[in-house]
Amino acid sequence: MDIEYLLMLQNFREATGNVLTPFMIWLSDFVHGGLLIVPIFVYWCLSKRGGMFLMLSMSVGDFLNDILKMTFCVYRPFVKDARLIPAVKKLSSYSFPSGHTTTATEIFGGVAVLSRKKSRLFSWLCAALVLVVMFARNYLGVHTPQDVIVGLVAALAVMCALSVMMLHRERENLFMLLGIVFVAAGLAYVSLKSYPADVDANGKLIVNAAGKIGDLYLYGGSIAGLIVGRLAERRYIKFRESGFNVRGVIVSCVGLVLYYALYFTVRNDIVSFLAPVITEWGGVFVHAFVSAFFAVAVWPCVIKLACRRV
Repeated sequence: MDIEYLLMLQNFREATGNVLTPFMIWLSDFVHGGLLIVPIFVYWCLSKRGGMFLMLSMSVGDFLNDILKMTFCVYRPFVKDARLIPAVKKLSSYSFPSGHTTTATEIFGGVAVLSRKKSRLFSWLCAALVLVVMFARNYLGVHTPQDVIVGLVAALAVMCALSVMMLHRERENLFMLLGIVFVAAGLAYVSLKSYPADVDANGKLIVNAAGKIGDLYLYGGSIAGLIVGRLAERRYIKFRESGFNVRGVIVSCVGLVLYYALYFTVRNDIVSFLAPVITEWGGVFVHAFVSAFFAVAVWPCVIKLACRRV
């Protein structure tokens, strides 16, 4: 039934001249890259606690998503059925569950929860966007309905768990320690387990699992950076949000430009520099750790000085 559903969507794409395809591709790309700055802006400018919740949800959720991907090793639908032709470049990663759905749920869904008391309309709009992203992944032919549904459920489970943890502030150190253990265990698991070695018609691995393990080190480094940054900020910095005003927005936007450059522009340079010393995966971990620490602890020092809110 899942393949027939995707074939129906494929026929719809072709019958409508792919009129919706550019938007669906843009939305997927935005979820994959653009949403990254939303939790940081909320943390710096609007709500420190809300922003931390969004950042942790995104990092932990994406980490868990990839753990599930590397556990079940489910191939993309177009690999399972040659009749399916995706509307985007064929992805060489595992399919189940959908990472885009998980990320969209963590951010759009998280913002919906945080804003529900101030603007129900905006909250419902954010929730609707989660459903649109789920549909987009099916529409583009890169995920089955099962992929997006489980991606949604996994993200909601992470958000609920983090919500409960953040209610018990007196046990925050314990939860952070458990987070480090979770990351270490997850990285050890994906690094040591075996993976399918199926090849395509050209003799190339359908999924090069070794190349995808780096994503786990990226998310694991982000979680570790958030935890250490949170400890440093709580103990030494103790900043307050800049506020949604001209100065606060400008300072936050400058920080976002620097963060974006650190996270994307110089990533390969940092990883290449560190690879001979701590391996490529270690370099990915350190880069993600530094990026997250910058967001949680370094730029808040600038906000505290520039906005003079102590």
